[in-house]
Amino acid sequence: MPKPKPTTSSSSPMPGSAGAGAPAMAFTSPFAGLTGVTRQSLNQQVYESLHQALASGYFAPGQRVPLRAVASALGTSTMPVREAVNRLVAIGALELLENRRVRVPLVGSEHYRDLIAARSLIESSAAEAAAPLMTDAMLEALARTHGEMCAISALPHTEENVRAYLARNQAFHFLIYRAVGSHTLVSVIQSMWIRAGPFFHILHKQSSNWRGNENHARILAAMQRRDPAEARAAVHADIVGAADHIVGDIMFQAIDDS
Repeated sequence: MPKPKPTTSSSSPMPGSAGAGAPAMAFTSPFAGLTGVTRQSLNQQVYESLHQALASGYFAPGQRVPLRAVASALGTSTMPVREAVNRLVAIGALELLENRRVRVPLVGSEHYRDLIAARSLIESSAAEAAAPLMTDAMLEALARTHGEMCAISALPHTEENVRAYLARNQAFHFLIYRAVGSHTLVSVIQSMWIRAGPFFHILHKQSSNWRGNENHARILAAMQRRDPAEARAAVHADIVGAADHIVGDIMFQAIDDS
């Protein structure tokens, strides 16, 4: 995956560490961070690149997704991008406006909390099922990913570092969910992440007092003990705690008041 150009570094801490009150970071074009594609299965690669970007929080709720900008970032024509966008519109991950422009959907707090309730129910159950199935190799990978997230949190708050953190956040969770061994379960969870992902952008758009690494440390400890009940509780707390933090954003206030 080509590295996006970092923005100017600051001394603000990354998500997962303390630092309330720091100014919001100006996010430049997220399209530069999209995964490049080759000629083989071009249409599917474009779709997967956009799917991954949405699920990881590269795009913000309400952000426009110009086809030409995406095509330029991926090094393709607009045709495979248009096909991928149409597929994402069909599953509700993107929204087609009356003027034919495409954007990431905007939803109010009630709709978002409904999504979070579904995520918590399914993902906490997946963690409960995964706990006794975690192998030593899986636990090593989980601990390594958590360590990488903690290391990134100590770096300057730049766009490149935020994206690296978000990518590892997704990897951390799906290392657990894939341990269950159910392709159907993973597919269902992915369908929720593609809708929830843009809200991670809100959580990590600025240095905040959100302490995500502490929640992940609790999840990791539960998995290392292979404790199903604690794994379920820890994942539930992580999802709901992040949602409570996100819903306090001014974006939701504006949508709910409209």
